[in-house]
Amino acid sequence: MSILSDKVAALSVNYFGPAARKFLERQTTAHMNGIAFDDLQKNDLAELAKWINVSGSLIIDKVKAKELSDKVVSM
Repeated sequence: MSILSDKVAALSVNYFGPAARKFLERQTTAHMNGIAFDDLQKNDLAELAKWINVSGSLIIDKVKAKELSDKVVSM
């Protein structure tokens, strides 16, 4: 795990609980050209934030998904 992916996962646990890492892995592999979540780079954050907002809104409150998305994109 990279330092960046660690930070994103730690932040996401507050929103997705113990399923956070699995959720993030699914977003990067399914929507971001199959990159491994552990290989996340700073230039991937905007795209990941977009998918956190889109997919997260299906699972958690839309406002919370947007809040997390905004936090991720500003990392």
